[in-house]
Amino acid sequence: MTRRGAAFLLLAAAALGAACTSRTPPPNVVLITLDTMRADRLPAYGFDAVATPALDRLAAEGAVFERAFAAVPLTLPSHATLFTGLYPPRLSVYDNTGAPLRAEAETLAEVLASRGLATAAFVSSAVIAPGRGLEQGFDTYSLGKQGCAGSARLRRPAQEVVDESLDWLESHGSSPFFVWMHFYDTHAPIQVPVDFALGYADPYLAAIAYEDAQIARVVDYLERRGLLDDALIVVTADHGESLGDHGEEAHGLLLYDEALRVPLIVRGPGIAPARVPGAVRLIDVMPTVLEFFGRRLPAVQGVSFAGLMSGADEAPREVYAESRYPERFGWANLRALRTGRWKVVDSPQPELYDVVSDPGELRNLYHSNPREAAMLLNRLQGGYAQPQAASTAPVVDHALASRLASLGYVAGPPRPTKAGSAVDPKTMIETFNHITRGEAAKAAASGRGRMSGC
Repeated sequence: MTRRGAAFLLLAAAALGAACTSRTPPPNVVLITLDTMRADRLPAYGFDAVATPALDRLAAEGAVFERAFAAVPLTLPSHATLFTGLYPPRLSVYDNTGAPLRAEAETLAEVLASRGLATAAFVSSAVIAPGRGLEQGFDTYSLGKQGCAGSARLRRPAQEVVDESLDWLESHGSSPFFVWMHFYDTHAPIQVPVDFALGYADPYLAAIAYEDAQIARVVDYLERRGLLDDALIVVTADHGESLGDHGEEAHGLLLYDEALRVPLIVRGPGIAPARVPGAVRLIDVMPTVLEFFGRRLPAVQGVSFAGLMSGADEAPREVYAESRYPERFGWANLRALRTGRWKVVDSPQPELYDVVSDPGELRNLYHSNPREAAMLLNRLQGGYAQPQAASTAPVVDHALASRLASLGYVAGPPRPTKAGSAVDPKTMIETFNHITRGEAAKAAASGRGRMSGC
C-alpha cells in the first residue's frame, strides 16, 4: 500500500467511528453514474447474461448495496438529489426539461472543492449539460467538443468521457481530486461499437458490456498510477429502465422498482467487502462521502450509510419517490413511499405492495390491507412536501426541448388537470409509449438523434 493509501485507511476508519482531524489529507473521490442502469441486469446483482468483469471486481472488493433507490426516474432531478442530499420538492427540480438546479443549492462538488479537492465532471448527455445546474462546484465541467457547425452536442459515448477524464487526471497534478464520470450508453436510442453490438442480441446488454469496458480503463489507470488505494470509488445510477415491465418501455412515468432500484457499489480503503441488505437512497450518497472527510453536513435529508457498510444495525430508512413527468401529458403526478416490507403508490388508483413476498409489484393489496395503506399514505402526505403547482416548473428554451425529444422525452408545457378528474398514468401507458416512440422517430428522421454530430 502507498503512503497516501495508508493515510486514507486511517481516515476511513476514523470517519466510520470517530471524528477525524482536519490535518489528515483528504482522499481522492471517483464517482461514476451509469444513466438508465437497472440493478437487476448486472452480475453483481445476480444476472448472468452479460459480462462485467470491471464491475464484478469493484463489487468483490467493496460494499454492494442490494436495495438502493432513486427518488425520480429521470436524469436531471435524480442527479440533483444525489449531489445535494435533498428530495425534489426541496429542490424544485422535477424533470429533464423544467427548471435547473438553483445556484443556492449546496452540492457535493462545492463542499469537496472547499476542502481543497480539484473537481472535474465529464458528462455525456445534453440533459445535464452546462446550464442545467449540476456544474456548481466543478472547476471543469465538460460535455465534450461541439457538434456540427458549432452546435451543442446531444450525447456522446462512454469512451470519449473516459478519454477526457484520463487526460484531465494525467494533467491536473498530484493534488487530491474529485472526478465525476457520467455514462449514457444504456439510454435509448442505444448505439455501441460493432464488436459489442455483435456480442449481444439485446442492445441493452451490449451497452452494459461496453460501459463496463470503459470502467475497466478507469480502474486500470488508477492502479497503474498508484492511485487506486487512495480513491473512494462510488458507482451507481440515476435510475433504472422498465424494459416492458408494467407495460412501460423505457422510464420516467411510473414508480415501480425496475425504474427506481439502482446499483450502488462503494470501494475504498477501510471498506470491507460486504453485501448490504438495508435500503438506502441516492440522497444518502452526499452525506456518506462527506463523512469520510469528517465534514459537518449541510442541511440534507439524506443519511450517511457508512455505518451500514461497517455492519451497524440501523433503523430502516423510508424511501420516497415521485414522478411529475405525467403532468406533461395532463395526467396525475405520482408519489410513492416504502417502509419496511410495504410500498404505497399515491395515485388516482392507489397501490400497495408487499415488496418482500411480491418484489415484482404484481399484486396490488390496497383494498385488502387498508390499515397498512392508510398508514403509509398518511406518512407520505404528512412527512413529505406536496409537489408544487405545475406552473412552478417552467419549460426550458425551445432549442433544448427539441433536442431532448430525440431521446424520447416530451418537452412541452405541463397540461393542466381538472380537479377530481385526474388521469392515472398507469392506465395511459400504451399512449405514453406511443408518444415517446413517435418523438424519438421524428427526431431520428430529422437527424437530431445522432450520437456525435457530423
